[in-house]
Amino acid sequence: MAKIMIVEDMIVIQKMLNEILSIKGHQVIFIAGTGQQAIDYFINPNNECPEIVIMDHRMPGKDGLTSFKEVLAINETVKIIFVSADESVREEALASGASGYLIKPITIKSMLNIIDDLVT
Repeated sequence: MAKIMIVEDMIVIQKMLNEILSIKGHQVIFIAGTGQQAIDYFINPNNECPEIVIMDHRMPGKDGLTSFKEVLAINETVKIIFVSADESVREEALASGASGYLIKPITIKSMLNIIDDLVT
């Protein structure tokens, strides 16, 4: 099972993802409400590094695409699944190294399938 970070500004989605991922045996090691919080987490050498990051795009402050690129600059081995209602950044996210891209509203099955593909 995977160690996962959730980067999402909507609390209801944070809770839903956390609960579902935990039920499926994954360990959510950090939940960030903004892209900057995710970047700050990766900068701190004392923090446990997730294997997978689930990244929203539209968030306060830094958007997901900017945050995603900064996280990959810090840790190029982390797998990032982009989740957004905004399909306009899909090509750029995938070209920049995203491991997957899901359009909101997502299905739990699609999220779990991508995670399973990344950890096997």
